[in-house]
Amino acid sequence: MMKYQFLLLLLLSLSYSAQKAESSNLEKGKATFEFHKITEPSLGTGVLGMQTKKAFAIFIDQNSKDHSPEIFNKVQFESMNFDGKKSTIFLCIYEDENGLPGKILNQAKILIETPSKKTTVIANLSSLKIKVPTNAYFIGFEWILSKENIINGAQNAGAKPYNPAISGIQIEKPNLYFFDKKWQKDKELLSSSLKIDVDYVPEN
Repeated sequence: MMKYQFLLLLLLSLSYSAQKAESSNLEKGKATFEFHKITEPSLGTGVLGMQTKKAFAIFIDQNSKDHSPEIFNKVQFESMNFDGKKSTIFLCIYEDENGLPGKILNQAKILIETPSKKTTVIANLSSLKIKVPTNAYFIGFEWILSKENIINGAQNAGAKPYNPAISGIQIEKPNLYFFDKKWQKDKELLSSSLKIDVDYVPEN
């Protein structure tokens, strides 16, 4: 009897250890976020999700041919929600496919819940080990076209935009792409680029 009890305890112990290790691995492969409230007035530029334009991205040419392999570390951007509510959005990193966003990199579609107020969001992606493409890539957002994210009204109340608004910057050479049945370059000068800061760390 004592032998069976010992075996049972051993099996339970091994099972617990395996569950603990799995939990630990899940934590290691998970993005983490910081949120910092912004108090200064908005500059009034940026983009919102629409039924026809549900994703926006910018082109990053980082010229790292001679660098050692790197992974994405942190991505920083500003978001704002209307109607005093939170919203969810996907942060996405895409391959460069003939000058347009292509396939999403492995593990590079990250769900973020943005606070109701205007906020600086810092997404720490280092534990995801997403490799930085050697030459260039696109980074941006895919809006979730849900009733919870729609601005000012129900989804059947006409063509309305979707939260959150992502801050943009005006630059001389437009660098904004949108998805409307296919990816294409946005020629609107008022929203010439998304305000996104990205940094990398060496791959271990």
